Amino acid sequence: MINDDFPADLPATSAGEGETLRIGIVIQHFPPQLGGAERQAELLASELARRGNTVRVITTRHQRELPAHENTKQVTIWRLPTVSPRWLKLPLNLVTGFYAGLKVAWQLDVVHAHCLSPFVLGALLAARLARRPVLIKICSTGEHGDISRIRGFGPATSLWPLYRLADLFIAPTHAVARELLSEGCRPGQVAVVPNLLQDQAAPETAEGKRRLRQKLGLPEKTTLVYVGRLHQGKGVWDLLSAWTALRERYDAQLVLVGDGPERQGISQWRRESDIADSVTLAGYQADPDPYYRAADIFVFPSQSESFGNAIVEAMSHGLAVATTPVGVVEDWQEDAPVLRLDTSHAASFSALVGELIEDEKRRSHLGCAAAEFIQGHYGVSAICNDYLDHYHRLINARH
Repeated sequence: MINDDFPADLPATSAGEGETLRIGIVIQHFPPQLGGAERQAELLASELARRGNTVRVITTRHQRELPAHENTKQVTIWRLPTVSPRWLKLPLNLVTGFYAGLKVAWQLDVVHAHCLSPFVLGALLAARLARRPVLIKICSTGEHGDISRIRGFGPATSLWPLYRLADLFIAPTHAVARELLSEGCRPGQVAVVPNLLQDQAAPETAEGKRRLRQKLGLPEKTTLVYVGRLHQGKGVWDLLSAWTALRERYDAQLVLVGDGPERQGISQWRRESDIADSVTLAGYQADPDPYYRAADIFVFPSQSESFGNAIVEAMSHGLAVATTPVGVVEDWQEDAPVLRLDTSHAASFSALVGELIEDEKRRSHLGCAAAEFIQGHYGVSAICNDYLDHYHRLINARH
């Protein structure tokens, strides 16, 4: 049974430049918890509402204990029923997304969908019937990305042309934009808007790091941190292989923050390894901020990223970052304050990270430059302005 407890209707209006808008954010999953795409939607919704816009989030009730209807930080959240079995979940989400779209799209000025999912597709089709502009943010790319998943699952393989009915696709990097163009999107149908970053406090002092490590139960030594899914595609085994060599030379520690399919294998590796005491499995953290602030170096050897939220977050905390050239890093010039890893050469990987462990002055300089670089490019205010410009352009094109 679909819960109809949604806020009272609003009169339809057309918004001009500078006027507040009524924005519907459609996403299959929405926090609490979950991952980077969901966190991006939450940050954007909060900032749009802070500026006086009316923001309604339409999502699924992925946890039964979550309320069907919620008001939080000036954002209204409507959660619709879903199920677990994928064969039933996909068609049900398509129907519920369409139902939600029919019910609320005419009350909105613009629909902003996140990720390609049947739930989003249902809302997209309903918004088109209501003649409301729709933009979709692509959340992942490559062989495991949004478009590939659509093309690779049974009846869904024929749905990509329907998604292309969206007025605009938002790509977080130029690599994602190129993929969209190669999949038949028009040049004017694709725009690049980087992921936004919540404003951070100043990088932690040495004494602050010491206190945080103590609070987190970590020894007082040079600390490397990884934040992300424990998934083979994230390069976690490349990292552990390099760590085996690094631990022989340095008295340092590695903290893995996250969960995923490789957790059990990593736990077994720790039990069987003679360097287990130097590797901490911190598990999933709804707020990884304390781990960023307690660390000295961030290592992220992922094989593919649509953006790389963790890279940007770590740099914003003033950490020296060593990462593979994936996601947003591909868009940066060579002089960007980040060290690029080559996981195909294990010795080079270990040597580069080892240099950061050895040279405190270098990593401090790199971290300060990284924080300045990120705040200048990915602050919430600047990225929100980009979205509002796109909203107004789409709305004006409808009138």
